[in-house]
Amino acid sequence: MSLLNLQSFHVLSQQEHESHLEITVENLFKPQACPHCGFTQLYSHDKTEQIFFDMPMQGKPLVLKTQRVRYKCRSCGKTFREPLADIDGKRLMTTRLKEYIQKRSMSDTFAVVARETGLDEKTIRHVFDDYVAEKSKEMPFETPRVLGIDELKLVGSYRCILTNIEKCSVFDMLPSRKKADVMKHLKSLKNPEKVEIVTMDMWLPYRDTVKQILPDAVIVIDKFHIVATASKCLEKACKGIRSQLEKKERIKKNDRFVLLKRRHSLTDKEVIKLQQWSARFPDLGLAYDAKEAFYCLFDQGLDSKAAEQALIDWQRGLSPQIAHYFEALTTALSNWMPEILNGFVFDYEITNAYTESINRYAKDVQRMGRGYSFNVVRAKMLYNAEANKPTTSTIRKKKRKPIEEAPVFYLMLDNLTGSASQKQKYRTEIIEEKRYYGAHIPTLCELLEKGEFD
Repeated sequence: MSLLNLQSFHVLSQQEHESHLEITVENLFKPQACPHCGFTQLYSHDKTEQIFFDMPMQGKPLVLKTQRVRYKCRSCGKTFREPLADIDGKRLMTTRLKEYIQKRSMSDTFAVVARETGLDEKTIRHVFDDYVAEKSKEMPFETPRVLGIDELKLVGSYRCILTNIEKCSVFDMLPSRKKADVMKHLKSLKNPEKVEIVTMDMWLPYRDTVKQILPDAVIVIDKFHIVATASKCLEKACKGIRSQLEKKERIKKNDRFVLLKRRHSLTDKEVIKLQQWSARFPDLGLAYDAKEAFYCLFDQGLDSKAAEQALIDWQRGLSPQIAHYFEALTTALSNWMPEILNGFVFDYEITNAYTESINRYAKDVQRMGRGYSFNVVRAKMLYNAEANKPTTSTIRKKKRKPIEEAPVFYLMLDNLTGSASQKQKYRTEIIEEKRYYGAHIPTLCELLEKGEFD
């Protein structure tokens, strides 16, 4: 016991091999009755050598070897193997090794964990899959009041990411952004009526799905997505103008970041540079002014009615020579105007902290997935213990429970009769219940930067 620290085994011998350690043990806990009929007279029927894997020791995989006894019941005649208290009921490994694999797999690749334990990657993956299934039952995430639907590129494909905007947390990650996947998930939401607001980018399948599954929810295009389109249009203008110039006349690619900055954020040097470019390339100056004018519409705290008129006026004011560069934006305004205007009504629901966090998260997560499948990356993100701490809360509830009392005996007509208490009594207990809201995005970003998921 002192060597292994397993109460159910006694060490008989140990041997060190080049690739692993081997310890021969015997089981200390013997069965007292037949599990089939409960009869207590048993006898040893035969023995079989079995091998189980345990946690690595001294930097090597550890194997436990034991002679496992098979017993026969003298009453019912059935046979059974002696139970092994420290062994996992599903696989040939100790319970603590299973827990070790689960913990290590959250921060390392299956290949690394397989080398440490002496098991194959397939086994490690199956243990991890079981762990994820357990976690999803233990930590059911509460349905958000303000649900964010976004996307990011992960393990080579675009994935849909669902967030709880008020908690700034990842609620779930879907294998794709296809309508069928999003619809399937929204249909499975616990208490879907809790969703009051859904924010999204301008992806038509998202809107169609939400209208069908969550018809009472208000759809909002938050200002980040719409102003980001304005920046993309400016970049399109830059590329179009640049392609018409000789190589020596072109603005350097790195200088384009000056054009993407807000006017109030430009340094004196950058202001001069922008003025020079506008003088040389008037269309570029007009495109920059159009981008800035559009951004300013979202800085003024307009209500939806004033915002609608301002957006119409902005479109009318576009110079004809640059209008084609902003076609994607004007089309978006035409197709998504109600949802964009909702952003002016519910803008307070979508904080800058959330927007900055999700953008940073999307950028950092791009390098994820080396050696991992999407399902593994999803699990590592959603069920990371450290990332879930900031959003997990404990609710204390009062619960009435009946008090069981002994019968009250009294004498009636010379007969001793038993009677339960006439009035049921109760006691009040305080029950603690945990509420889970998903992985905190800023914490995930910090873990990504530290290389926690590399």
